[in-house]
Amino acid sequence: MHDNGDTLRAEFRYLEAWADIDTARRHWFFHDVNAPEAHPGYTMQALSRGIYRNVRAGRPDSMQIMALYAAPGASVLQSFGMGGGRRTPVRWRGTIAPASPGTVRFPVLINGRRVQLPALHLRGDFTARQGRWQPELWVLADSTYPLILKWVRSHHETDNVLQTTRIDGPSLIVPAAGVVAGDGVLLAVPGGSGNKALERQLATSCRVELPGIYFAFNSAYLAPESDGAIAELAGILAHHPGWTATLEGHTDSIGSAAANKALSERRVTAVRARLGEQYKVNIARLRVAGHGAARPRETNTTIEGRARNRRVELVRDCADKKEQ
Repeated sequence: MHDNGDTLRAEFRYLEAWADIDTARRHWFFHDVNAPEAHPGYTMQALSRGIYRNVRAGRPDSMQIMALYAAPGASVLQSFGMGGGRRTPVRWRGTIAPASPGTVRFPVLINGRRVQLPALHLRGDFTARQGRWQPELWVLADSTYPLILKWVRSHHETDNVLQTTRIDGPSLIVPAAGVVAGDGVLLAVPGGSGNKALERQLATSCRVELPGIYFAFNSAYLAPESDGAIAELAGILAHHPGWTATLEGHTDSIGSAAANKALSERRVTAVRARLGEQYKVNIARLRVAGHGAARPRETNTTIEGRARNRRVELVRDCADKKEQ
């Protein structure tokens, strides 16, 4: 997090070997631009299944973490290999153990819907010549791939946080109850259809939140990752040529009310323009409205709440709901 917001965009691609995900006792915490593939013997975004089985059973386990040691006061981004500054790779050796028994619920947006995932709350105790490091971690309670959902605290005990807030994909199944329980959770379940789900929701409730649309921080620039979501929306509108609707933009509360209202309107205007220019949608069918931070879905006092409030919604004109 930083003074003018907590959204900073960067793209990371990584590969992990299944053998390492199964048994590795070492974790590579930072992104190495000179080595885009995972280092042999390390995991990158998850604990290994071997460590997971022990901590899931309530037992501590030994672990090593290769992390960047930045100067006191450095940001979490610098610790992760971003943001410049002098950084030294350091091998931390120690143990990881449950910080609380059983599982806890961890909030994540999956395809725009709030879901409480089961997670293990863990605490590490590591040492190196630089001193002692005791980070807290939340790990997806999934024996197939124990994804690290959240890290808290840098090496210098500052309040930096690295947290997963949303996961988008056309094959993700989102439970209606919003809670996923039990071990062995598989998020990427084949057979789901984001396009059909959005279409059904628009046909019945006339309002839908559009997942997978991303903008640069404090900007109306549409990130390339938004292309799939906008293509799906264009397909729905093509399938229902009689529909008219309003694109609504919403922001979190960072910034002034006037600036957020203007930003949210610029963003949905950019979405409408992309639909018209790239997919030949008749933009006369689409109005735009920017509401800024005036209509939050969740609190703006948390990282996950602000992520929930930054959104684009499509509201269909349902004067005649019989038109499908």
